[in-house]
Parts: sequence; C-alpha cells; structure tokens
Amino acid sequence: MKKKTGIFSWYGYYNDYAERLERIRNAGFDGLMLWWEDDMGEAPYHRREMAAMARRAGLDIFNAHIANIHENFIWCDDRALREKHLFLIRDTILEIAEEGIFNLVIHLCESDDVPPPGKTLLNSVEYLLPFAEDNKVTLSMENTWRSDYLEAVWAAFPGVACLGFCFDSSHANLRRQFDLLADHCDKLTALHLSDNDGAKDRHWPPFDGEIDYKTLVTPYLRETDVPYTMELVADRERYPEEEGFLAVAAERIRRLLDLEREIITKTTLTSS
Repeated sequence: MKKKTGIFSWYGYYNDYAERLERIRNAGFDGLMLWWEDDMGEAPYHRREMAAMARRAGLDIFNAHIANIHENFIWCDDRALREKHLFLIRDTILEIAEEGIFNLVIHLCESDDVPPPGKTLLNSVEYLLPFAEDNKVTLSMENTWRSDYLEAVWAAFPGVACLGFCFDSSHANLRRQFDLLADHCDKLTALHLSDNDGAKDRHWPPFDGEIDYKTLVTPYLRETDVPYTMELVADRERYPEEEGFLAVAAERIRRLLDLEREIITKTTLTSS
C-alpha cells in the first residue's frame, strides 16, 4: 500500500502560513497536522481558515493537536481545573468535526512525577467518549511521560474504536517506550516521527539522532495505513534554509518507507 506523508504545519521557520503550505506541497508531502489554535504571527489566521487554506493548497489534514495543553488537568482532583481542560477538548472535538477533521491528538500527562493512573483519569476519558463517538472523531492518545496512563485507558475501555494511539518516536526514545509500539501497533491512528540524542526532545529529522528505526519502529508500521507524519522543529544552525530543511525531511521520509519495503520484501521471501 502507498503510504501518505506529512509534516507538522510549523517546523521552525517564522514566516507566513500560506508560504509554508506552498513549500510543504512543493517538497512533495501529501498533508500535514495542525496545532489547533490560531496563528498569531505577522499575518494572523484563524484556525478554521488555516484548515481551509491547507485544503485549497492541495494538502490533506491528517490530524489536529489539542492546544493550550494542561495535560495534568485531565486526571487532577481539582474539579475546576479538570473541567476547564475537558471542556477545551470537548469544544475542539466539535470544531474539528465541523471542519472535516476526524482525528485529535491528546496527551494524558505532562511529567513523570504524577500518581498512578486512577479513577479521575478514567472518568475524564469516559466523559469525552460520547462527544468523540457522536462526531466520529478519533482521540489519538500520545505517548508522553507515562506508558501506564495509555495502557490503563485501553484496559478500561477495551475495543472502543475512537480511542487510538499517536506514537511519538522521540518520546519513546526518551522514556524507553518502544514496547508500546510493539504491543499496541494495532491501535495506531497517528504518528509523530522525529529523532533525538536521548537527552532532550530535539524534534530532529529521523536519522539525525540515535533512534534505531530499522529495529524499533519500522517493523511495526508495515501493516498500518497511518500516514508517515513528522513532528520536526529545525535546528536553524544546521538547516538555515527552509527549502533545504524540507528537502531533507522529505528524503528522510523516503528512507523510512524504503526501510519498510525492505522488511516486507525480506518477510515475503522468508515465508515463500
């Protein structure tokens, strides 16, 4: 199957959003993922307008990412803080569905210093489910700090189709979470592909850091049709020119797809 490819709509260069769309398309990407908030740069755009502009530019929108993130509010005992965040997610679900976007990336925690996943977290997810289901929006839960938060939700709501998995390769490298991909690749609904040095979330292009994609990532992506989407932020010293950076990003996507084809070919030859 032919995989679609994409990139985060803001990748480190301060310029007009319309110009970015043109350069993303010219670099050969099929689509993008949008951070769901207004662009407040020199040429401001409302988020709904940004979605329409992407489509007019011939780009798919693979998913939206929840904005104004306060991930720890989703499980905290302070009802006012928790409801503030839940209402934001609820309203975002309704907004993106109206714009024809049916995949929302969310986080469940924002640090390692958090309690074990408990009833409040599960109640919060239960509150969101009817809005997601009624609007046909998938909640792509991203691996951030704690694997057990994701696993607790999947265990509590088995077989719920709108509870997906956004796999972030850089987070996996920092938190040693590659087993999440191996164990739950069947739940994949979004990808954040990038690389790092094992010290910080650098958002480097794949193969600029230490992640062993051939062994730890690619084997588990071969059977999914989830677009190969990168969440990159350019190191401007290494990549001073935007077009050059996008060309590198596109080349790294091709390398990842070549790895997948290589694995599929070897598997086919072995089984024949």
